[in-house]
Amino acid sequence: MRFNCIFAKPAGRRITRSSVAWYDVTFRQLIDDYFNTGDLTVYDSTLKLLNYNRSARINIDAPVDRALASQLNDLYDYVVLRASNYIHEEMEWGYFADWLDALHLPVLCLGIGAQAATRRRILLPPLANRIWHMIAERSPSIGVRGEFTASVLEDNGIRNLDIVGCPSIFRACDPNLQLRHKAFSDIRRVGFSLRRETGDNYTENVVSFLNTQKELILRFNALFELVLTVHGEIEEKVYYYNDISRLAAARQTLRDMGWFDSKNEGELEAVYESRLFFAPVVSYYDDLVRELDCTLGYRVHGVLPALAAGTPSVLLRYDERSAELARTLKVPLLEPDEALREDVQDLFHPNRFKEFEENYPKAYEVMRSFLEKHEVAHLMGPPLKLPA
Repeated sequence: MRFNCIFAKPAGRRITRSSVAWYDVTFRQLIDDYFNTGDLTVYDSTLKLLNYNRSARINIDAPVDRALASQLNDLYDYVVLRASNYIHEEMEWGYFADWLDALHLPVLCLGIGAQAATRRRILLPPLANRIWHMIAERSPSIGVRGEFTASVLEDNGIRNLDIVGCPSIFRACDPNLQLRHKAFSDIRRVGFSLRRETGDNYTENVVSFLNTQKELILRFNALFELVLTVHGEIEEKVYYYNDISRLAAARQTLRDMGWFDSKNEGELEAVYESRLFFAPVVSYYDDLVRELDCTLGYRVHGVLPALAAGTPSVLLRYDERSAELARTLKVPLLEPDEALREDVQDLFHPNRFKEFEENYPKAYEVMRSFLEKHEVAHLMGPPLKLPA
């Protein structure tokens, strides 16, 4: 059985039934507009999990079209809210509450999360509180990414919650995922997911965060054939596309913020000139990580898709969001300073991934059971039954 769904807050555009790319924009806009490829990955992953028949999109930043809402109520079964960092004091919901009032449909949340630099109490403003109570009242449960998010919603009076992780780790729809481990002597190509874009809601000390990240990048560039993956930053896109007209300005911006400094500018710019990877199409990143021996980095949606493709990948902790997902899914998690101190031969040792590999079938079944609890058609098959 299939079902019809309405996507709220999708990201990018579908290019196939289950493949997402950034919007159809000019080359200039592709470079100059900041967007987080992680949002594309979550939307792409959600499409890969759901066995939908017909889909629509609503723009929650526009007032409700009552005639359209009436039609949607007749034709569709669910509103699907793409997983993201929706639970914090500054979230802007536009007209979503009005849309929910007009659409008499349950809402499927696949791994929504709270955003905070550190674990803390979050009391939602009235509009956000109203929205989450509306979703809770009309849905069997809300799928959250971890225990921290669950505790935040419970503090705001919402109890029907399921901790499901993130759809991006299950994007291959493979209940029997196996990581491709290599001996350290055979590790050649290593990916590093960059996160230069940050702020106080992501990390307590921005300067330390950036300096440690630079040290790690240069360390791994010296040891391996590094691929530095870009997930949204504008200046990195200028370098990746060798946008001659903007290179000088991009270089100056990186100098002004202290990313390029007198100590490392030459070495780091050399990395930027030959080691960057950026993809406005989600599947291109899948193709890359399948060719890498392992990855690590600061981007949750650099690490999760790599693991989903069978590539050993380590997440570097920078906020409560990343730590929460790692705890839920047992993804290897290191403090950046710890990664600097660690013997590089131990970073990707198979033992580091043992807990993740043992937990993965259980986590997969949790997500699959969640979808069945909501009675939505999906493509997450049960684990294969091996002969005794």
